[in-house]
Amino acid sequence: MRTHIRRAAVAAVVVPLLAVSAACSGGADGGGPDDAGERGRTGARGADRSPGGEAPQDGPQGGAQNGAEGGTGADAGPNAGGGGGKESRTAPLDDGALRRALLRKGDVPGYEVRRGPADALPAEATLAADRPACQPIADALGSRPKYPRTGYVSASLTKGDLTRAPGGTLTQLLLAAYRSGDAQKWLADLRGAVAGCPGFTASDNEGDHQSLTITPGGNLAVGDASVSFLMRDKAGTDAPVSITVVRTGDNTATYLSVGTSGKPTPVARAVAYEQHRRIMDAGKLP
Repeated sequence: MRTHIRRAAVAAVVVPLLAVSAACSGGADGGGPDDAGERGRTGARGADRSPGGEAPQDGPQGGAQNGAEGGTGADAGPNAGGGGGKESRTAPLDDGALRRALLRKGDVPGYEVRRGPADALPAEATLAADRPACQPIADALGSRPKYPRTGYVSASLTKGDLTRAPGGTLTQLLLAAYRSGDAQKWLADLRGAVAGCPGFTASDNEGDHQSLTITPGGNLAVGDASVSFLMRDKAGTDAPVSITVVRTGDNTATYLSVGTSGKPTPVARAVAYEQHRRIMDAGKLP
């Protein structure tokens, strides 16, 4: 079953981002020096309310809208994936703030959280697209994107039993900070790539190639702006990977989600919602 999960989640190109084995290793869900007193201020609040006071909901208002319907975030445009509304203006977080912002067990009911390895994005884990117009998609997975990350932390989230029917879901999460303005530029590029790139061949640093198809996803209406899409291997031998990037000021949260059923399993809005709020809160801390 572990092999099945790995193949489903990785689809051969996700390895450069976060190895699925991180789900069974790394820190449990939030211990460490940077967490002292933090849960009392920003953690364990659940996902019952939005930053603007609206309760998050899945369904027509929470995740079933097509990304081309537009949105209200600062990156909104003809093909905007949308966001949650008012621009948060959250500055780039440093390493300590990123660690404080990372989701912890208990933040969203039903999910187990494990912190990922410090070297989740080694410098050699590059990913290139054979079509320049598609490179922003590859940049979500590789270590040397056009807009460099100034810091990052990773985690894995699981829900349900991954070893038996009806199965569960596995989500790899990467929080990243960027130089001022770069996160907004990248999401604009990514939105254009998802809209105009139905597929490409990805090549990693070891010379392996994978032909991929890209399908635009639904609008989560979370964060300052968001882009969602589905990545499949063209041969159809692996389960699809649902990818969502949510921007919070000069920071992003990237989710790679799969279900053991083999069906598309996007990140739950409640998860993306609470992570967005934690990033905003971390940006307010001294």
